[in-house]
Amino acid sequence: MLQGDGEPALQVIVLGAGGGPIESNCTALLVRSTTAGWKRGSLLAVDAGTHLAAISRILEPYIPDAHSDAPPLPMTLTEGPFKGLELPSVSVGANAAYIARFLVDTFLITHPHLDHISGFVINTAGLPGSRPKRLAGLPNTISAFKAHIFNNVIWPNLSDENNGAGLVTYMRLVDGGSPAIGDGSGKGYVEISEGLSVKAWSLSHGHCIEKHTHRGSTAGPYSFDHHSPHHDSFTPRSTLGTHSSAARLGVSSDQYDRRESFEQVCVYDSSAYFVRDITTGREVLIFGDVEPDSISLSPRNFHVWNDAAPKIALGTLKGIFIECSYDNSKADDQLYGHLTPRYLIEELRNLATCVESLRQIERESRKRKRPSHPTAQEFEVGGKRTPTSIVPHVKHENNASPRPHGYRTLELDGTHPESPLSPMAVAGVAWSKAAYPQGSLSGTRSPADTELFESSSSVASDSSQKPLRGLKIVIIHIKERLADGPSAAESIMEQIRAHEEEEKLGCDFILAESGMSVYL
Repeated sequence: MLQGDGEPALQVIVLGAGGGPIESNCTALLVRSTTAGWKRGSLLAVDAGTHLAAISRILEPYIPDAHSDAPPLPMTLTEGPFKGLELPSVSVGANAAYIARFLVDTFLITHPHLDHISGFVINTAGLPGSRPKRLAGLPNTISAFKAHIFNNVIWPNLSDENNGAGLVTYMRLVDGGSPAIGDGSGKGYVEISEGLSVKAWSLSHGHCIEKHTHRGSTAGPYSFDHHSPHHDSFTPRSTLGTHSSAARLGVSSDQYDRRESFEQVCVYDSSAYFVRDITTGREVLIFGDVEPDSISLSPRNFHVWNDAAPKIALGTLKGIFIECSYDNSKADDQLYGHLTPRYLIEELRNLATCVESLRQIERESRKRKRPSHPTAQEFEVGGKRTPTSIVPHVKHENNASPRPHGYRTLELDGTHPESPLSPMAVAGVAWSKAAYPQGSLSGTRSPADTELFESSSSVASDSSQKPLRGLKIVIIHIKERLADGPSAAESIMEQIRAHEEEEKLGCDFILAESGMSVYL
């Protein structure tokens, strides 16, 4: 058991920690709000490469043998990841089925690859409850389930659409958060299970392995037009509209899903989810499979880091679950949309830059003791105020290597001044538009937020050396090597720690294992 600072608000139970090829350990997590307790719908499943089998395996050591002097039913577990849960049965199987059938109502799927969904698909048919399971994800994920899984060919149509069996109902999330839901730091989050709310961001997970002239994903600000005779031509994403709702497009749900499926044929899209405890505001960030921005033609990780930075500065984001599939020996053209230790550290360095820039802006603001702060539309660079709207989308010029959003010299009055902040750090202040309308971390903080930030600011001198100090980074989706010698996990963790020794980010790196319980 890994305990967070203070009283934990979130518990993450690791059902499956690997990325294959061992099918019993494929990616699967359970998340719950500790303040909500154990009750119906209190467990949120994030991916389900394995599910019921892993629950059974994890329960087994903590349930007395049926032939021993077992306590009377119902019995309450006193140890293990499910400690405090009251179980109705004697056998492991019956109790695992109880958890899967009644405590898990919603499956939050990052992307529809089999190593992330197979447990959900198989278990749903075998464990019908009194209400349908909710399958939540971005629209392209839902489209893939409708077209390729619940299609009466690969698997029966278990959904409540197209005359299906009604065991599954779809919940389409909005990329970047629902703009009409919530306010303040909770803006964009949608309540998804007992005590938990979620915000989704789309990610790039490489490209298909067929013979295409492009690589990367199409869900960024620009999209490849598959209808064009020039396969590598860009089309503004707004003309495709695949991240808009069917209602906004004025088409039926089926039309929307068919359109979405067709447009995504050549690419792999994934998701990252901020999962938030509604009572305390504490959060965990969970990634699906993801490639590094630096080698992607559609870099989108920076959007996630941009959103995560103020949460880290305030102390509300305590942990990140992120993949690292291979060690550093894997060549870039063989990553297939995954991370290695050096790319993981590169991404975390980008996050750290955003956090450092926010703390620097806050320190300068306090030092000046100004009566007001830059508005949501502007911030200061080199003594001048400039609008945040200048942060550009990715541009591809002369086939140059693509750069993440925000990598460009800022233009102020037609000049290119030297900035005390790097372009990426400056881009990081765009957080103020969504979460803190006054443009400063102190602008709209609640008393609790103020206490959290002042606590983190009290170690500003240490933070300058270790900007992500105390942040738990839980490594998932390692692909087993299945060979003699050091395991893939050993090699990857050794390389991660070597990189951390050089970078001094301050992260607490943890290798996920099936049955592990992480409190945040």
